[in-house]
Amino acid sequence: MIADRGEAGPGGPASGVPDSRLGAWVEGVSRAAALAGGLLLIGVMAMTVISVIGRYAFNAPIPGDYEIAELVCGVAVFAFFPYCHMRNANIVVEFFTAPLSARRKTMLDTAHNFAFTAVAALIAWRLLVGGLHKLADEETTLFLDIPIHWGYFPALVGAVLLTVVCAWVLYRHIRALAR
Repeated sequence: MIADRGEAGPGGPASGVPDSRLGAWVEGVSRAAALAGGLLLIGVMAMTVISVIGRYAFNAPIPGDYEIAELVCGVAVFAFFPYCHMRNANIVVEFFTAPLSARRKTMLDTAHNFAFTAVAALIAWRLLVGGLHKLADEETTLFLDIPIHWGYFPALVGAVLLTVVCAWVLYRHIRALAR
């Protein structure tokens, strides 16, 4: 990891090692969520392999394997977002911004992070509303009767963490602009 000293290097002012206990905590929680998401995907992969082997070798697939895969993959995706954003690892096309000064890039990144924070908060809010709606309706999957809200609320945790990470990265960009 590269220590952030406020320079707008390749990762911008928000990349590198967090510069406070709160930043270290946010990054640690984000890393743990990403690792949990990876473990979830490994589990889905193993289940899929077992189901395919069972289907073709023994005519006995895992019932509802795709239902489980849908729910778990959705949760895993939201588990990866916070760490990806914390490490400034999102895909960026720099065709138009490459000639800009570091300060102007930081200004654009600040505007982007403001918008991303708002969008992350909106997604978290809608996951909460949707999860509560699915809980009240008692909606379940077709074959296994897994409650649909079981996918919403863990994804909500990831979306809330993403919102926190976005706010933290926005704070770091604003602080870099103030220098």
